[in-house]
Amino acid sequence: MRYLILSLCCAGVLAGCQSHKAVENDPTVLTATLPSIDTEKEPGLFDQYHVGGFSVGGWVNQKLGQYFEPIKPQNEQAAVVYLYRPDTRWNRQEIAAANLFINGHRIPSLLHNHYYWLELPAGTYRLSVSRPLAGLHFQKPKYVDFTVDAAQTYFIKYDEENKISRSEHTGPFMIMPDKVARQEIAFTRLKSSSYNFVAQDASGKIRSKPQELKPAKYDEKSEVHLVKPFKLWNPLTW
Repeated sequence: MRYLILSLCCAGVLAGCQSHKAVENDPTVLTATLPSIDTEKEPGLFDQYHVGGFSVGGWVNQKLGQYFEPIKPQNEQAAVVYLYRPDTRWNRQEIAAANLFINGHRIPSLLHNHYYWLELPAGTYRLSVSRPLAGLHFQKPKYVDFTVDAAQTYFIKYDEENKISRSEHTGPFMIMPDKVARQEIAFTRLKSSSYNFVAQDASGKIRSKPQELKPAKYDEKSEVHLVKPFKLWNPLTW
């Protein structure tokens, strides 16, 4: 009996070593720096009642950024998820922006006419939104669960006005078709950092925190100005 137990233990150890070695030898198996979440369950009390930071809305924060440009992910096997919010009168008048979370990890709020992206390993994730009152969260979060495949691109639109095209629990989130999304996101601007949640960096090392991808400094000269600049009238030209 002792030999049987010893044999089973050795077999288990060998199987574990082989499995670990297989993961190491397969660079396409990516992991995320995000905490795991059970998408079979709805957000709990902690997701609804907690204290956190908040961001000012587009009525206060009128920051500009470069117009949308597709990006290449840091890792070829990562999925790219673009989050965007079009420019509307409703969005421009927002004083305090809602907080966004992916698997419980806070990410930048979406202002009017704003986009940024997330780089994620293949898998299923939960994107949720909660609007705080001076840092106090008490609303039941609206959320959408979505699955991404390796090396694919996805678009999620934030829309508080179009209530017909969304369900009760997803709230302002809309997973958009590629063709429609590219037409809408083309007019939005990069006003915040983006984030890479792939745990493996370029050298293959594992990091515990996401990589912040800061936007390039906005350059007004890079845009085409169709309005003729104002000049003082020169009487000598008469």
